[in-house]
Amino acid sequence: MLLNMPESFDVVVIGGGTAGLVTASGCARLGRKVALIEREKLGGDCLWTGCVPTKALVASARLAHQLRHADAYGLEPQSVRVTPKSVMDSMRAQRHSIEHHDDPAKFRALGIDVIFGNAKLISRKEVDVDGRRLIAKDIVIATGTRTSIPPVEGLAENGFLDHVSFLNQDSFPSSLLILGGGYIGIEFAQIFRRFGSEVVVVEMLDEIINKEDADVIARLRRILGDEGIDIRSGWGAKSVRLDAGKKVVRIENKLGETKELRVDEIFVASGRRANTENLGLEAAGVKTNRGFVVVDKYLQTSVPRIWACGDVHGGMQFTHVAAYEAVKLVRNMLFPGRSPVSYDNIPWGLYTDPEVGHIGMTESEAKTALGAENVRCYSVEMAEVDRAVVDRTTGGFVKLVCDKRGRILGAHALCANASTLIETLVLARQKKMTVAQLAGLVSPYPSLADALGKAASMYYQDVAKGWLGKVGKKIAKWSQ
Repeated sequence: MLLNMPESFDVVVIGGGTAGLVTASGCARLGRKVALIEREKLGGDCLWTGCVPTKALVASARLAHQLRHADAYGLEPQSVRVTPKSVMDSMRAQRHSIEHHDDPAKFRALGIDVIFGNAKLISRKEVDVDGRRLIAKDIVIATGTRTSIPPVEGLAENGFLDHVSFLNQDSFPSSLLILGGGYIGIEFAQIFRRFGSEVVVVEMLDEIINKEDADVIARLRRILGDEGIDIRSGWGAKSVRLDAGKKVVRIENKLGETKELRVDEIFVASGRRANTENLGLEAAGVKTNRGFVVVDKYLQTSVPRIWACGDVHGGMQFTHVAAYEAVKLVRNMLFPGRSPVSYDNIPWGLYTDPEVGHIGMTESEAKTALGAENVRCYSVEMAEVDRAVVDRTTGGFVKLVCDKRGRILGAHALCANASTLIETLVLARQKKMTVAQLAGLVSPYPSLADALGKAASMYYQDVAKGWLGKVGKKIAKWSQ
């Protein structure tokens, strides 16, 4: 091959995380000639610094918590000795057992040219990878996101952790301040606390995990507070300085009140920014918004036949969404008659203990959209679910948000295995089941799914009340 002679492909995918891997493998299985470019390791954030390692830590932290509270199971409570290196080594071992799924050899076996290097668009059809020129009919941007560092005076100079840097070390800070009360911040708050750290969470907004239903937020705040996590919402970090080996963080609320908090470490979880620098997007004419790639409902960018999927376009930033989008993108890119992306029935989970499962509207969103008089909510405490009682996991509830006709507008679970339990509600919404039909499902006994049946059955209580109210009015009228 002559030096710098361009190589032709049907599809060039930039980014080897979930979105890129699913896109590349899907195209290759459909007979396309594919190049996949990754600058570090295949697997992306999910495998190396996100879902996989953090959930391994969640499992270890949960077991430590259960051992300390073994008396709930009729056993002697244990004083748990947490050895950080052992915990982190165990996490890495679990990650290692999964990483073969993203082995480059697996994708090369599909005929994909896996290239490690730095990609840059040099035209609508051309990509440069460290001097190697690729020409493609279609180009897919799937470069993901990274931690967004807030502009806090002294933060960069005095140092901080994020989920990436923390996972590379073998120690836990004795005390830390977490900047950000979103999903990453709240999960890590509980992990660190259960491993023995003193934890304070500082969130600028009025509430943590503010996309969740208000009842979920309130209950989870109480649970985390009972574990000793100090949550300060409505406060923002203003400056960081060092004093006698401690990091002193000055925080301020909306009233202008300030406080100083002394901690050993700062953990940044205050948002994400797209990995779009040095990709040559401007030269290719690809529009961005706050650094995120702008896409239409078919995942095409402002430039025809340049596409983007996964976190890089700033939508729902979850691994399962990246995979869903990649499947849609392959379909829209390679077949006629495009199919729009819909997020109506996309669930998500928050992997605290207990977990949070979410699908559809919150109660507040439903009332705003339909009017309060047209919304019905049915909630069941896990303390009323026999399986939760015997498992000693009663600290939560299941809540269904419906309209007057019993259509399921949203569902929210705060309980053990909520991320799995919510899937029944996803299917119910996809199949347009009413809450009455959901009440007719038969679940094994005892199981946590009984909570769904109990919540759905409350619909009939509403119906009965309405019917009895009408009958009562007629009787009163007749008796006059």
